[in-house]
Amino acid sequence: FKVSGQFEDNQASLSSQTPFTFEHAPTANPFDADQFTMRRYGLDIIHKWLPRSHLSFVSKAYASDFERDWWRQVTAKVPAASVRDYVGEAIYQDRYRYLEGLTYGPEDYVIVGRVQGGREQATDSRWAFTVAGFQETMKWAWQAGGNKQELEASLKLHQESYQDRFLVADSSRWARSGAPTTDLYYHLWSASGYVRQAFHLGAWGLTPILRFEHIDMYRQDRLALSRSTSLAGTDSGRERNAYQVLLPGVTLDHQTRQGEAFASIYQGFIAPSKVFGFLVEQNGVITNPLAGASINMQPELSLNLEAGWRGRLWDERLDGQVAVFQNTVRNFYAGGRNEVFRELGRLRIQGLEAALEATLLEQGAHRLRLAANLTLLHTRVLAGQLEDRDLFSQVVHSTATRQEWVDKVNARRDAYELFVRDANGQEVPYPETVLTLEDVPNLSRVLVRFGADQVPAQAPYSPPMSLSGTLTHDWRTWTFGLTGNYVSSQFTEFHNFVAESADGAIGQLPAYATLDAFVRADFTLGKNHRLTFFLNGKNLTNQLYRASRLNRATSGIFPAGWRQWVVGLDLKL
Repeated sequence: FKVSGQFEDNQASLSSQTPFTFEHAPTANPFDADQFTMRRYGLDIIHKWLPRSHLSFVSKAYASDFERDWWRQVTAKVPAASVRDYVGEAIYQDRYRYLEGLTYGPEDYVIVGRVQGGREQATDSRWAFTVAGFQETMKWAWQAGGNKQELEASLKLHQESYQDRFLVADSSRWARSGAPTTDLYYHLWSASGYVRQAFHLGAWGLTPILRFEHIDMYRQDRLALSRSTSLAGTDSGRERNAYQVLLPGVTLDHQTRQGEAFASIYQGFIAPSKVFGFLVEQNGVITNPLAGASINMQPELSLNLEAGWRGRLWDERLDGQVAVFQNTVRNFYAGGRNEVFRELGRLRIQGLEAALEATLLEQGAHRLRLAANLTLLHTRVLAGQLEDRDLFSQVVHSTATRQEWVDKVNARRDAYELFVRDANGQEVPYPETVLTLEDVPNLSRVLVRFGADQVPAQAPYSPPMSLSGTLTHDWRTWTFGLTGNYVSSQFTEFHNFVAESADGAIGQLPAYATLDAFVRADFTLGKNHRLTFFLNGKNLTNQLYRASRLNRATSGIFPAGWRQWVVGLDLKL
């Protein structure tokens, strides 16, 4: 029986920065009215029944309730030289004085609070999320051929509801109520389960598994329905989608004196949610449903392959594991905010993961250990057509990103469909066969086709290399450690821009490295009490780095890497 509660009141802004702000004032936070509040309650009831020594039943009932309010100031991207004129003298002196004395160029921008009629504005993203369900799991151990065999089966019934509201307040950035502009309600129930049988024959093991999922969900636009005079009941206007999937898999393993070799193949899935779960797919092309259309969006599926080894070598002085994997994803739709695969995409993710822990020295009270982890990734978009509506309407391009885009398009012109707006504001195809720099600001939308003979691209946020290592020295009750981390450069969107835009919304994230250290000491107080002292230092070099470009075109740089010190005591009575 478990009851949990979590509460948060966070005034830290989650707004991003432009390259200009990141370079000159990365700690500046002009959005002092931003506030994130959250509460969550959870309940788990678990019962285990053992009718036989080799047979068990575990019953679990669970429920949780989550609500959040995320008040954020509405922002605008303004040339640095125009900030004072745009926000006014009072606001400038209050929150933008860090710009004093700096030299601005034509591509230097700042993200500021949007001002209309002399007033700043705020919005609230308000979520209410409830979950409840029941799961029954059976485990049965049986004998065959002198070996222990294990059967496991489970069935789960799950229900959740989600209310997504958006409020706008145009009177003040400090407002905590406003006019609703979105009120969407989602409901989902599902039945799922699996059967897993582990066969053992000597040193060999074979484990097939079959999972199934049935999902039934609907969406209601309650704000739009509130304006209707022809509602027939509370279930009016429900947009439904239901589907089911079977997910087979199998694992093969072989035990040796030094360790275990293993290989597996299985199918995975990610359920479409919110907006993406209520679309229409026809011959691989995705559209919004027309009145009366049958919603049939299917889940994103993947075929996953893995092979590897784990074990101990050299008189157990070295623990390690290594695995290679390949995941091929199909039915891929959601590329990013306003960046979707109108023709469903197919991606391949290949890589290698390795980990080791070695004892380098063990003498007297001294013990020196080394632990390291390595991940190598290679990703490729194999097929699909991406539609991007934000690349030209939201992004403030730099000279470098405009030139890079022109070079990309002209190198593979047949793979790109470009659109502009005519004198009447209607969107029409771009008529020229060669894109010029002068025409880039006139573009309104782009369709990009990926594939072997089309545009080659890597998946975003997939660094080719991630490496970490920790050197630990134990001496009596003291432990000293030093950790290094390295992440290679990575793309942040499917166009794979290397250059950075003037607002920081697009562009490759440079590689970065951090260095951490810690000290820990254990003390015994009396017979049964233990006291642990710890001191952790994070990013000792205080080197800031670009960690993300969250929300893509409507956002910018999210910095990370400030030096932190954490000190504490842990007392066990």
